[in-house]
This record gives sequence, C-alpha cells and structure tokens, in this order.
Amino acid sequence: MTTDNSKITRENILHDVKILLSTYGFKTSDIYDRSCFDILSRKDDILIILKILVNIDSLTATQAEELSKIAGTFLASPIIIGYKSKHNYLEEDVVYERHELPVISPQTLCNIIVNNIHPEVFAKRGGYYVKINGNLLKELREQNHLSLKELADISHVSRETIYKYEQGNSQTYPETAIMLEKVFNSPITMSINLLEADNIKNTLDKRISEPKELINLGYDIKSSNKTPFDAISERQNETQEIIKLKEKLENKIDEVEKLRNELNKKINNNILITNLERNRNEKTLNKIANKTEDIANITDHDAIFVLEHEKDKDYIKKIPAIYTWELNDMDNIEDLIKLIKERKEEAETEES
Repeated sequence: MTTDNSKITRENILHDVKILLSTYGFKTSDIYDRSCFDILSRKDDILIILKILVNIDSLTATQAEELSKIAGTFLASPIIIGYKSKHNYLEEDVVYERHELPVISPQTLCNIIVNNIHPEVFAKRGGYYVKINGNLLKELREQNHLSLKELADISHVSRETIYKYEQGNSQTYPETAIMLEKVFNSPITMSINLLEADNIKNTLDKRISEPKELINLGYDIKSSNKTPFDAISERQNETQEIIKLKEKLENKIDEVEKLRNELNKKINNNILITNLERNRNEKTLNKIANKTEDIANITDHDAIFVLEHEKDKDYIKKIPAIYTWELNDMDNIEDLIKLIKERKEEAETEES
C-alpha cells in the first residue's frame, strides 16, 4: 500500500483499507462516517472493527470506550488506523496506543493482511519496546549450557534482568533483544497479533428498559452510542450447554483452541442486533435497515426491528419485524428464534 503524503485524507485511507481487505478475502461492511467505528470486516473466525483517522490524537476517550465495548460485545479485534500524531508520522510495523486501543499505520495493516507479517515493536512513553519469549530464552540458554550470570555478562545486562525475561516480564528495548538474538543466532521476540480478540474484556453495559417484551423473554437490552443500530439484545442467563463447554475448557488444556471456537459460536447466538420503532417514519426505518443488514452480515448475528404499531409487512428490507404483541404472546426465546428464522426466509424469498 503506497501512499502519497501530499494527498493524505481520511477518505483516501478509508478507500484504500476497504479495497485491501476485500482483495484479500475479507467480507467488508459499508463505511459508517458518523459511527464510533468506520468498517467491520470478517474472514473466517477473524472479525476486526476499524476506526480510521489521519491524526490519531483526534481519537477521544469517549470514542475509544464505545469502540472497545462494541468490539467486546461482538468478540471483535478493535484497531485504530492512522497516519500521524501531532508530532510524528507513524512508523511501519510499530504498534502505538491511544486510550488503551492499538494503533497502526495503513502500511502496517497491509503487511499483516498481505504478508501475514505481524509487528513486534510497540511504542510507549520512553521509546520503543519489544517482548521477549521468556520460555524460548530459557530453553536456548540451557541448550548452550549458560548460567544466568554468564548470559548476562555476554549480553551486557544484569543477571536479574535475564531472570525477569525468563519469568515473563519480557518488555525490553529492541537493542537488548538484538544483542540476545546475536548470542544465540535465533529470534526470541514475540509478534503482536492484532487480529486476536482474546483479551477484549469490555462489553456494552448501559441497560435500557425497552423493548420490555424482549426483556420479558430473558434478554438484556444494552444501548450503544454513535452506532448504526440502537442496541444489542443478549440473553441474561447462560445455557447449560455453554456452562458445560466452559468446564471442558478449564479441564482440557490440549483442546483449548477447539473449545474456544465452539464456545464463541454458542455465545454469539445470544446476540440480537436490535432496532426500535421510536416513532420513526418508514423512510428512516428503511435507512436503518440497510445499515443493520450490512452489520448483521459481517458479524454473523441476527437483527430485528421491534415495532409497536401494526404494519402490512413482516420485515423491513431483509430485517425481520417483530411486533410487541407477538413478543407478549411468546412463551420462550425459542419461539422468537423460530419466528425470526421464518421471516428471514420470507424476506429472502421475496428478494429472489
């Protein structure tokens, strides 16, 4: 991804990023200029949520918090793509941070997507740092029959420093890592995989009291700010199937990755992207439906409209319309899931 510095605009970066992702097999959403995120993109089990800026210092704490919560709810990886800060241009293959979210340049994203080259260097106050693979360092030291002190003397650091590296306190300057790598003629630094969402802990937490019909069926309704949809509806209680999967995950270390993927799929089924009527006219509802359908396709979640006033349609665009009286007549969530499926199929049949 080559860039002409004299023509850098947010629109140009957005355009280039979307083409990059689409070219390399990612299913990519529309661009949402007034949202806390700009693009959602999925490839297999990887879901990334991107905010594009020219100057990364323009990201506010409020935007970052909402983006982090949306990413956590969807089990997505949040990434800020930027070109410069107030004082410097972003360097290639370096991970920066703003409000606890990772920030990279467009070229770094290109290296990750095109060449599967993940950055190893991250920038913090005080300079650039890398993380050392402590287990590998200890293994190499023992293979070469070196004591902690002997390795420390060779690499011009203290014995205590080598011990900390091996115990997992692995943050250090790149120069120190290079010196250790020269000793063993082997790479020992760890790459930073920004496409992994395992460490995302924030989720939407602002509960609202509408639509009460979904709440009565056992959903938590959590509102989202500056997103193309109104809320996320999530089942309040874990099913026995999810509880059993978590127990297996704790007891079978060798099957962690397989079980995590299975668990995530089950958890994902809990989420409904939810839109409310709120006295909106049909034109506005159609506009919301277009955006919601796009996001539902990328995140692989179902979406619905909850409507209070009777209309002559069971869906808006391709989004099922569920009426409050229908929700009141339902005995359990399974009834709702069945109705959503039926109306999705009706909408798809009508489309074809």
